[in-house]
Amino acid sequence: MRPFPAPLPAAAALLAAIGASSMTADAAPRTTFTVSMPRPSTHLFELVMEVAPFPAAVESFDLVLPVWAPGSYFVRDYARNVQDIEVEGPGGPAAVEKVEKSRWRVRPARRARGPFTARYRVYANELTVRTSHLDETHGYGNGPSLFLYVDGRKDEPYALRFVLPEGWRVSIALPDEGGAFLARDYDELVDSPFECGTHRTYGFEVRGVPHTLALWGRGNEDPERLVADLSRIVEAAAALFGGLPYERYLFLVHVASGARGGLEHRASQSVAFEPTGFRPAKRYRDVLALFAHELFHVWNVKRIRPASLGPFDYTREVYTRDLWAMEGITSYYEGLLLVRAGLVEPKHALEAWGKEIRDHRQTPGAAVQSAEAASFDAWIRYYRPDENSPNVSEGYYRRGALIGLALDLTLRQATSGRSSLDAVLTHLHDEYGGRPTGYPEGAYEAHVSSVSGVDVSDFFRRYVRGVETPPFEELFARVGLAMREKPEKDEDEEEAGPKGAPPRRTLADLGWKTRTENGRIVVAEVYRGRAAYEAGVGAGEELVAVDGRKADGDLLRRLERDLAPGTAVKLHLFRRGLLREVVVPLGERRDFTYEIVPDPEASPARRALYEGWLGRPFPAEARPLDPPAGERLE
Repeated sequence: MRPFPAPLPAAAALLAAIGASSMTADAAPRTTFTVSMPRPSTHLFELVMEVAPFPAAVESFDLVLPVWAPGSYFVRDYARNVQDIEVEGPGGPAAVEKVEKSRWRVRPARRARGPFTARYRVYANELTVRTSHLDETHGYGNGPSLFLYVDGRKDEPYALRFVLPEGWRVSIALPDEGGAFLARDYDELVDSPFECGTHRTYGFEVRGVPHTLALWGRGNEDPERLVADLSRIVEAAAALFGGLPYERYLFLVHVASGARGGLEHRASQSVAFEPTGFRPAKRYRDVLALFAHELFHVWNVKRIRPASLGPFDYTREVYTRDLWAMEGITSYYEGLLLVRAGLVEPKHALEAWGKEIRDHRQTPGAAVQSAEAASFDAWIRYYRPDENSPNVSEGYYRRGALIGLALDLTLRQATSGRSSLDAVLTHLHDEYGGRPTGYPEGAYEAHVSSVSGVDVSDFFRRYVRGVETPPFEELFARVGLAMREKPEKDEDEEEAGPKGAPPRRTLADLGWKTRTENGRIVVAEVYRGRAAYEAGVGAGEELVAVDGRKADGDLLRRLERDLAPGTAVKLHLFRRGLLREVVVPLGERRDFTYEIVPDPEASPARRALYEGWLGRPFPAEARPLDPPAGERLE
């Protein structure tokens, strides 16, 4: 085992103070971590864990590292990055034996209560919101990937200290007390990501609560505009729930090439964007949507949650059938919050929902996997998609968002606006937000009915436990909106027909998705029930030629645009190195999106429901509908 280097003078002073800070007269003993990064270029965090004394002398105890991070339902086995564990206690070095993939058994030199000191390193060179990353520019820590716990003692308080390179500082949502950041328990510790470095910070207040925007990296962002817009998002969420449930909040942002995604935390969020991701306007709306999504999780999943989602079992998968409500309803509210905050126009939210409805209806797996089943199988399906996933599954984010949209509109119509999904969520927060455990598994439906006074048993049977899709044309009509199909514009529209001619409503269809690998066209996905699937084409095959012509992306686009459905085309493909020929009769698909627009004939009651829902006035001059509302293209 490579010995740890001698601590720097500053580190030695901190470590000497740990014992004094770990105990107070009116608090339980704290286990204290000190995180240092003496050589950031090695990507190694060095951690010292001062274990608070046990109530009685022990012969052995286990140190455990989580295998997953709350909010990301996938076993990541963080222990693969842990190295050089050593433990000292009364009598000298303790024996350390790895007994499971993420568990180490510690046997002290003699039976004792402590103190025990564990030292170890963690390799951190994966820049995502779910992992940790350290280099010469910064150190980002996601708690589950870094911090061990003593088995059976997660409920005890913790303290966290840092020894930083010169010129660096730390941003974290935990309260600072004399240079130590304090956590009530292990769950709060690992739910508090940190950023160390020379990142930029911008402070602001909403309803008297301090918020910080921490930016690592640079791109085309406008920090001042971000602060203003984040303030409005926070205020919109606070208005919904009647206040803010935290004492401070941290927006932790990584701006780097290839960076994307977000992860929620109880008083912070980690989000990542491409450097050019903040412009133009469409990209910026996507940025704000991600911020809104992770902020909404402060309530929906961190405080409104099924019992399995906290306190956590970090050693194994935890199952719930309600991820559609935790993640999907949050996805629904990300758009709704932006509209209510006045940051996007209703038409932008309606456009996004229209595209989600279209894509959901065109996904074969939507007829196979229910929202509850998708939630339960998140550990093996959502984060492990393969070429057959579209045929057998539908994500709980999209399906859950559409269920949230449909449920909200259903409740508003059934109660003439007296109840809504807003009311359900505020009730759940009031009922469970302050409790240590969540609501009982399976109780969500009962709470919806109890709060709204609406019998939603049929709704849940058909759309949550079943695989039916809500009748959105009818639901939107109830709030004064018309939903109809609108042909997509062809990128070659001017070549396809006379200028000003309407775009084609139907295209020939192969029913697959392809990708390009080193200049080769490879079949990535084949959709059940469509042309390529019925002809026996399989994912992973290399497409060489179509009707004797070399295959490329442009040829495939023109084939679907120019040929008539029913035309037979001859494909030459390589399957496992063997050339084969397949004749595929082209199918047919409608090339459209849904547009959702105000109905000028909407009644005052329906206009009032619209305004209560979106928090915006019904458009004064809704344009006439042509074709008539609800008409579908042939």
